[in-house]
Amino acid sequence: MGGGESAARFEALIRRNGEDLSRYFQRRLLNASDAAEAYGELLLTAWKIRRKMPADELEARMWLFVTARNVLLNSRRSLARRSAAVQRFVDDARSTHSVADGDGLSAEVREAIEALSDDDAELVRLVYWDGLRSHEAAAVLRINPSTARSRLSSAKRQIRANLEETSTARR
Repeated sequence: MGGGESAARFEALIRRNGEDLSRYFQRRLLNASDAAEAYGELLLTAWKIRRKMPADELEARMWLFVTARNVLLNSRRSLARRSAAVQRFVDDARSTHSVADGDGLSAEVREAIEALSDDDAELVRLVYWDGLRSHEAAAVLRINPSTARSRLSSAKRQIRANLEETSTARR
């Protein structure tokens, strides 16, 4: 595939998936500017490695999500290197601010998701926030699809139990 052809395919792929990828970052990062910065980093990173982009449309979409996840993980590692005071501020802000796109999730549901392991919480977000199918989320997380289905089922039970606990405690 020539340079012009790969560039055109890349641009078309971004046009088809850009909004989903932007929301991916908006739902996971503290504020809109962090999400925009991560999205820009995704575009730059994906552009640099576009020759590795799979030919199949679905595989190319999953390739973008894998790249987005890697950008997000790098971003989180950078945050972890900040001073303890800044990190406490970030954590406090995350717990008190809602997601930029106003998806309407209650604080209780967010807390129940955050109570999961990091990997299970990300699996739930990929499926229920980003609209990926379980096998697509498995590809992003680089796990077996049957493992993803099993973990998703377990995570839903845990979320349900956490929500019931919260509801009972408030009575």
